Amino acid sequence: MDFKFHVLETITNNFSEDRKVGSGGYGDVYRGMYNGDEIAVKKLHPLQGLDDKEFDNEFRSLSKINHKNIIRLIGYCYESRHKYVQHNGELVFAKAMERVLCFEYMQGGSLDNHISDDSCGLEWPRCYEIIKGICEGMNHLHNAQEKPILHMDLKPANILLDKNMTAKIADLGLSKLVASTQTYKTGTLKGSQGFMPPEYINDAFVSKKFDVFSLGVIIMKIMDGNKNRSRLSEMGKEKFIEFVCQNWRKRHQAKSGYSSDEIEGKRVKKCIEIALRCVVDNRKERPLIKDIVQELEELEDEIKKLSSSSDLSEDQIARQQRNPGSYVIALDPSLELRFLFEPRKEISSCLQLTNITGGFIAFDIKTNHTKYRAQPSKGVMPPCSKRYIAVSLAAQETPQNMMCNDMFLVKTANASKDMTSAEITEEFFQKAMENKMVDVVKLPIVYVALDQFQL
Repeated sequence: MDFKFHVLETITNNFSEDRKVGSGGYGDVYRGMYNGDEIAVKKLHPLQGLDDKEFDNEFRSLSKINHKNIIRLIGYCYESRHKYVQHNGELVFAKAMERVLCFEYMQGGSLDNHISDDSCGLEWPRCYEIIKGICEGMNHLHNAQEKPILHMDLKPANILLDKNMTAKIADLGLSKLVASTQTYKTGTLKGSQGFMPPEYINDAFVSKKFDVFSLGVIIMKIMDGNKNRSRLSEMGKEKFIEFVCQNWRKRHQAKSGYSSDEIEGKRVKKCIEIALRCVVDNRKERPLIKDIVQELEELEDEIKKLSSSSDLSEDQIARQQRNPGSYVIALDPSLELRFLFEPRKEISSCLQLTNITGGFIAFDIKTNHTKYRAQPSKGVMPPCSKRYIAVSLAAQETPQNMMCNDMFLVKTANASKDMTSAEITEEFFQKAMENKMVDVVKLPIVYVALDQFQL
């Protein structure tokens, strides 16, 4: 869309400070409402001899792109007008050029906001999806049909996250459309410290391997925070890889409720190994973006094989044969959930769910809520993952003959990776049931007397 400048002034409250959501070297970004939708309005600074080129670069680059991991351009404004401005302490009537680009609004902010000195605040499944998204977006830029597009300022601040935390590459103001993959020399250095490769800093050489270096730095920051380079130099490559893998393994167990199984361990190790290959000084030894994407695809193929029926237990295979295509989750304990009963005391137990498929699974636990509490009672599990459910039995008197006829029902169905717990409703399962894609696993509840347990 070709926006009129006065329209953009209106929807941003005259580019007020309370609407500002970000600032960069070439402009400020404001939040605006247009036709009921939030949009991001990027107003370039009026820098003589600079903003025309950067505006043109970003507009031409983004106008050619349509990819889920690259920010979507909605419109632009390129408008001249006369207005009074301050010059040498006096008001003068001058011609001003207004250059504005409008994008889809990203509610999740920038990736930079989630990275601290020691770690990334997001959990590993989300980090892994962000890493894959950045790689796929850059692969699209580097292999554009007409000409490859080099970003040349890839950094966490330029990776934006939408409401579903999907990563989108933004700020292509320094991008270059190049006619070939050959390295060439540029006259002026522009970029962000810490993300520029040594051949560019020392000799001003530019190639596709420029962005590869920046990508490696980003992945290292996601996986080990902002202090990663100092830790790497102190530990060396092999110990650093082990250190990163161990840290994420501990986080899996302590925070997310997912076990550090073989699947997630493979993903963590693969990503940090890719990052270290991307940041080597010799650009010829760095992989191409397309090779990185292929490696991640091959990893996912390997993971799918690990989650195939050949890896199931005999009991799981038997259940799958009785109910083909729907058995997607395993329970531990698998026979019954036992409570070591004491009168008038709240009693706790634990249930482990295992997603044995290569897809995302939504689960919902049903039981007698006046007596039992499961936390969490619903959620979405990534492929080949485990989740621990804390189960408590409310304090009560000893039942007659210690008999219990209660049951846990664990209902599961295929889900998207962006699904939230609030969306796991009876209506969701009803629609899934129509396609015969719902599985219900029943788990009997048993009370065990304390004196019987001691014997």
